[in-house]
Parts: sequence; structure tokens; C-alpha cells
Amino acid sequence: MQKLEAQHVCYKKENPILSDFSFTFEKPLYGIISNRNEENSNILKILAGLLNPDSGSVLLDGRNVFTSFQKRERVIRKQIGFVFQSGGLLSNLNVLENLLVPYDFHFPDVSREEKLEKILIYLNGFGLSESILSERPAKLTISVRKALLFIRTYIVDPKIIFYDDPLMNCSQQVQRSIFEMILKLKEEKTIQIFCETVDAQMYKLAEEVILFNEGELYSSSSFDELKNSNSDFVTGLILKLFAE
Repeated sequence: MQKLEAQHVCYKKENPILSDFSFTFEKPLYGIISNRNEENSNILKILAGLLNPDSGSVLLDGRNVFTSFQKRERVIRKQIGFVFQSGGLLSNLNVLENLLVPYDFHFPDVSREEKLEKILIYLNGFGLSESILSERPAKLTISVRKALLFIRTYIVDPKIIFYDDPLMNCSQQVQRSIFEMILKLKEEKTIQIFCETVDAQMYKLAEEVILFNEGELYSSSSFDELKNSNSDFVTGLILKLFAE
């Protein structure tokens, strides 16, 4: 199993988003909750190497993830998947071409037939028709476009996956497929890290929930332990989460 390590990571915009954050991710499923919901996305992007910190480092099995998509770094980048809250599909490409962009980049030696076969397996898993492969993203529903973001991430078999509001803009059918895939990957010991505002039930699946207060690590524990906490800060975050 992979291991992701944050070492004294600091990142500041208007407010500190991460302040001297150190943590080792080595369990299959983590949830992140911040007292400033708008910063959850940036926390994930920093840990995934999409935003460079002001200081500190994030290491994947000892190698820094803050790298560009240069050939020599593919071995690192292809192990990290990121499902964005929205967007991310190229409007001038059809669905198949969109899905093949990361696949062709990371696995240029895999045949087109093998890639198409794998894509069709995931389309079926999300209850989507093969006919959409020739469509442009703009012609599809928001829910289908969101499902495609998951498929595009899963087909390259990343070892660590980040989810930014995974259930947002998803139909019930797509949500069921997402839950099934997350649980399957959890059993396979793939590290998954998410933040979620649509359905707080997601946090009950996590083996560890990480709380941030003003950019600083406040605590990390199971969701059951959080519910039984005597801390007013923790209780307030949980109540706010479920109220939303």
C-alpha cells in the first residue's frame, strides 16, 4: 500500500489554508472537514500536488508530488488521481477523446482496443451507454459529466485518489455507483481522500476524519469518536455539516 506524507506544509491566500500541517496518510479512506468549507478544495489540491505550498513538502513513498507533467515524472503523477467538483472536460473533444487524454499520456503502449474495453467496463458500471462516447460534453447532463470525471480518473488505476465534493451534481444512480466504487477501492487498500458537502453520510465510511481549524490540524479520529466528542468546536462542525 502507498503512503502519502505531508511535512510541515504551509499555504496562505487571504487566510492560512494550511499551517505547518504534518500528517501521514496510509489508511484506505479519509474525510476532511474544515471550519471554512471554501478551503476544503484547496487543501485537497495542495495534497495532490496541484497547488504548490509556500513551504513544506508532500511525499508519495518518499518522492515529492509537486512536479510538472514532464516525462521523467510520469511515474509519480500517474499514481495520483483527482476528481474535480465540476468542469475538467475539454469542450472541443468528444467523450472518448476526453477519456483517452490521461490514458494515452500515462499508458502510450497500451493498445486502443484495450483502452476502449476498459472504458466500456466503467461506463457500464455507471449505467452509461456506449453511444455517449461520440458526444461532446456540452450535450450531456451535469450528472453524466460528473460520472465521466470519475471514469477518467479510475481508468488509469491511480494509487491515491482525491475527491472534491464527489456527490455534488450527481443523480441517485450515479451516487450509488460512486459509493460502490469508493467501497471497492477501500477494500483494495487504495488511499482515498475526500471532502463532501452534499451528503455527510460519506464521513461515516471514512476510517479517519481530519478536522482543520483556521488552517491548523485540530484532530483526527473516526466519525463515531467525533460524534461523542466533548469539544464545542467539533460538535459545532458536525452539526453544521449535517444541517447542510
